[in-house]
Amino acid sequence: MPSWLYLHKSGGKQMEYVKDEMVFEREFPYRMFLSNSRQMYLHSHDLLEINYVKEGSGYYLIEEKEYEIHPGDIFIINDQERHMAVHDGSLVLEVIVFGPSLLWEQRRGYQFLEPFFNRSTSFTNCIRKDTQGYECLMEAFSHIRLEYRDKKAGWELFVKSWTQLFMAELYRIYLEIQSEEEQTASRHQIFTRLQPVVDYIHEHYLEQIELDDLVKVAMMNKSYLCSCFKNVLHIRMFEYIDQLRIDRACMLLSTTSHTITEIAMMSGFNSVSYFNRVFKRGRDMSPGEYRRAVTSRESGK
Repeated sequence: MPSWLYLHKSGGKQMEYVKDEMVFEREFPYRMFLSNSRQMYLHSHDLLEINYVKEGSGYYLIEEKEYEIHPGDIFIINDQERHMAVHDGSLVLEVIVFGPSLLWEQRRGYQFLEPFFNRSTSFTNCIRKDTQGYECLMEAFSHIRLEYRDKKAGWELFVKSWTQLFMAELYRIYLEIQSEEEQTASRHQIFTRLQPVVDYIHEHYLEQIELDDLVKVAMMNKSYLCSCFKNVLHIRMFEYIDQLRIDRACMLLSTTSHTITEIAMMSGFNSVSYFNRVFKRGRDMSPGEYRRAVTSRESGK
């Protein structure tokens, strides 16, 4: 168990932990209220909780995680998570608490509750204002606030429906976050396999490099290697090699008096015509024009 669950940050004293009881009215397991009290202990309750930060700042301790609190943040807390909002007294939270049974109907409803319980590695208790889909959450939240405040005929049904919509939007947000994490993990895995290829290219780009050489280093087939390289680095493999060689040629053109042919060979090209073609495509000028432009800039200093 993380030590901060038991030790207060400021004094190192043992933190109290309690399980709060919540009383509902009219057989409807739902409450919405403002909270500005300072919490002196970790607590949990047999309810699901949504917090909207109206104003103030501080930090939220939720199990082993710590989140900074900013106005507009939305926090999602399930019925098992011990939590505590730490602040200087300026924090105002708009709190919704309800029982899971409100959204669970026979075999339906799990998708509405999944954001509370499906803890992937990408999970966060906090949804920030810049999160894609945040505006949709706030639209649903505003309708919940209005229905709960006015309590017109049938308000319970409207509150339940808007809460379901809020949770459906939240479910969509978490799916997007999880998808991005999986894509990032996949790209990282591929890049890890490509790293020896990139290292080999940087060590040997001044030499003649054949695709078969890179295939042996990568231990992939030719088409898969070329595809992975393009997808991860957004450039074709031999274009990347040419780019390194052109960078080398630019340095030599700027700092030596070697001929264009000599520089082409010293940069890993075995054809002057190909060197000139690739150079012009990459720099929008010929090697000779590049050298004259550099010389002109330096003489003008």
